[in-house]
Amino acid sequence: MRSSIILILALVLFNQHSICQTKAKITDVDFQLEDRYIVINYNLTGSAPKEEMTIELKFITENNESIIPKTVTGDIGTKIFGDGKKAILWDIVTDSPVLSGNLKAIVTITSSSVLFRGPSNAFASVLIPGLGGYFVDKNKARSVLTTISSIGLIAYGVTQKIQADKYYADYNASTTPSEMDDLYAKANGAQHSYYMTTRIGAGIWALDIIWVTFKGFHNKKVAKSYYSSFNTDGLRLNYVNNGVQLGYSVTF
Repeated sequence: MRSSIILILALVLFNQHSICQTKAKITDVDFQLEDRYIVINYNLTGSAPKEEMTIELKFITENNESIIPKTVTGDIGTKIFGDGKKAILWDIVTDSPVLSGNLKAIVTITSSSVLFRGPSNAFASVLIPGLGGYFVDKNKARSVLTTISSIGLIAYGVTQKIQADKYYADYNASTTPSEMDDLYAKANGAQHSYYMTTRIGAGIWALDIIWVTFKGFHNKKVAKSYYSSFNTDGLRLNYVNNGVQLGYSVTF
């Protein structure tokens, strides 16, 4: 008996991701026949930005039997749906179900998770400046500007270093005092440009890595706070699609 209880608790703890804890709701479910399709309409509200959820469809007959449509398209499956009016198309010609009497369409959210880009994307910015920001931030222009400015400055600095070495080589080969002074000044100026531009470019690169790290932690916090209202430990009853679901929650 004790081992059975431990097994049940283990299954609850390690399968919490499959329990639907979304704030989104499905309302106004109806359907009608159009040619070879049964078109199921519903309204989705309360979903979070970048919330990926799994939406499933089934029909209940007068005899309380379930019919699971197989050939379906539209707003069903696992993806980011967003709020608004949705539609599912069931190809009844392909599935050839036996339909009779009154049917009830049930559209349910079986799982959900808020997708976020965390601090690990800073590693992408280590490889290419701005790349991590492209993943964690909606403002893609900032990431593009970071990439162009950082790489551009470093590339320009490298060309200045090459030019400075060339001027200095010509300086060592020259025997004319006036020409030597001119070449030395040019070599010194190019070397200074090399130091300035590469360091500014590297600074932008480093700041981008730091910014992506903090932005990633912020995204993670926002995603976690979306489910904060569900963090009540112990047994509880959840209202899910006109029914009551018994669940158990443990917060670590």
